[in-house]
Amino acid sequence: MISAAAPLSVVMAADEPAGWLHVFVPFSVMHALVIVVFAALTSAMVMIGLRWRGTRWQRAFERSFCLAALTFWVIVHVWELTPGEFNPTNSLPLHLCDVSAVIAALALMTSARGLRALLYFWGLGLNTQAFITPLLQSGPAHLSFWTFWGMHFLIVMSAVYDLIVRGFRPQWRDYAVAVLASLIYLVIVLPIDIAFGFNYGYVGNTTPHRPTIVDVLGPWPQRVVVISLLVCATMALLMLPWEMARRVRQAESRSFPNQEN
Repeated sequence: MISAAAPLSVVMAADEPAGWLHVFVPFSVMHALVIVVFAALTSAMVMIGLRWRGTRWQRAFERSFCLAALTFWVIVHVWELTPGEFNPTNSLPLHLCDVSAVIAALALMTSARGLRALLYFWGLGLNTQAFITPLLQSGPAHLSFWTFWGMHFLIVMSAVYDLIVRGFRPQWRDYAVAVLASLIYLVIVLPIDIAFGFNYGYVGNTTPHRPTIVDVLGPWPQRVVVISLLVCATMALLMLPWEMARRVRQAESRSFPNQEN
């Protein structure tokens, strides 16, 4: 979504009094404000969904959100393919967030179990990394700031909404679907990264321009294996609370069996 190298004008703007408008600095006040806005919007979306749950208004709300999300996705990627913005190392819709954004909209629109599984594991397990160590360089004076956060907002918001309002509860078969889909994604993007020197999915032979966990995962190509194992482990951790809840319920059912009157 964001080019690896910031324009010279953007870098120079960091030294200006209003540099925050042009340069995004991780762990800054602007970063904190983004998190607060995300939490507020997510809470509002969940509250609306809970208020209208089980009514025709809920379905209308979800469809409107999905159509808006898909429209936003199309506009962003058409814009990134224009001559003045196109950068083959970054503009192709091959980032995991690009794929996840489409999945998020389709999951809420169709309620397909496989899509909802990917929304949960990719949305909460992988795309939340953008909120922790964002690779964004441009500040709010630049359109890329809004497209970056807008894309990640709609993904994670959709995952939270599906979990709380629509009651998605992952099972191990859903985890298997997510692992398989992640493998398919790797099989698609890795040859492209190798052939053209790209870094989609962060599995190419380069590292992000800002500090991330990728920096400590060892040399390429060995780190591709490490990244793959970390992805599987992260998604497995998302199964932990549900597995613990399941075992608690089983223990309670054994300790307090139903008795007929």
